[in-house]
Amino acid sequence: MQFIYFKYSDFIENWRSAFKSNKFKWNVLLTLILLMILLSSLSYFFTYIETRSGTQLADAILQLLPSYNVSVITFIIIYLSALLSIVNLLPRPVQFIQAVQAYFLILLFRLPSIYFFPLEAPEGIIPLQDPFVETFFYGHTRITKDLFFSGHVATVYLLYLANPYPQLKKFFLGVVITVAILILLQHAHYTMDVVAAPFITWFCFMIPKYLKF
Repeated sequence: MQFIYFKYSDFIENWRSAFKSNKFKWNVLLTLILLMILLSSLSYFFTYIETRSGTQLADAILQLLPSYNVSVITFIIIYLSALLSIVNLLPRPVQFIQAVQAYFLILLFRLPSIYFFPLEAPEGIIPLQDPFVETFFYGHTRITKDLFFSGHVATVYLLYLANPYPQLKKFFLGVVITVAILILLQHAHYTMDVVAAPFITWFCFMIPKYLKF
């Protein structure tokens, strides 16, 4: 299976051509500004939700699974997959920006879903240890109540949707399934958080794809 489809000549030529469009230029600028504003506010939001009381759900699937700390392998898979996806999308400027916009929408949709569905961490949770997210999104605070829906499963499913290469798509589907299982083994999310993530991600992906922001 071929993993790298990046060609430098295509990257330069396609972005040069895309930036000839004023609409594309403003699209990129607005996307980056909104994303930066949202990312800068996430630490305040997640710090707040960690102080709230919520409901702890009975989860039949988690009750069948022992808890394992699989943070290291989980994030190795996620970050290597994200890097692979970015490299392969870079020569496709329109699809790349649409994927960034979809990621923005995923982050944006998580805020009301977490706010209006306050949950306590699942029984037996081993908090995910993601130094990147904890530093830039969570303000160095260990967060366990950012539950509905799973941002990590949503992220890898977005990689699957955004990937334009049929053979590589099978790889990303395997990544989605693997990360979902690892998240549940760590009891870091309820089963419903994991199951709901791909459906919400699909919706977020389709908005910029068909509205052509």
